[in-house]
Amino acid sequence: MKSVPAQDEEPILIYTDGASSGNPGPAGIGVLLQYKGKTREISRYIGVSTNNIAELTAIETALSAIRRTDIPIRLHTDSGYALGLLTLGWKPKKNQELVERIKKQMTRFKRLEIIKVRGHSGVAGNEAADKLATSAITDRT
Repeated sequence: MKSVPAQDEEPILIYTDGASSGNPGPAGIGVLLQYKGKTREISRYIGVSTNNIAELTAIETALSAIRRTDIPIRLHTDSGYALGLLTLGWKPKKNQELVERIKKQMTRFKRLEIIKVRGHSGVAGNEAADKLATSAITDRT
């Protein structure tokens, strides 16, 4: 599902990242939400998991955090795997239930655009989401 937000409406910007120390290994998610000058950060340890599951869980968490479905959404991910499964018609061999939950959530939004960004390339929002994901692993207790 990809639709372009109207130019005159300010979108909610979302940056998501998942991290796994080992694959599988201790995993965390990072989500940065920005709207009209306000920022919300989500950093959560998700237990032992794979990087792909962490990436998808970050997206699911971000979409769950948004109550207004009428505002344009621009969700940024550095995961080609997640982008392919959610927008390019790739068929999941693993993680089918998680992918289906996310796809169902995606249908709630009138204008949702998922954008692939290059990881670790200086995109401020993506760098912040990465820091949130990795700190969830290192700060767990």
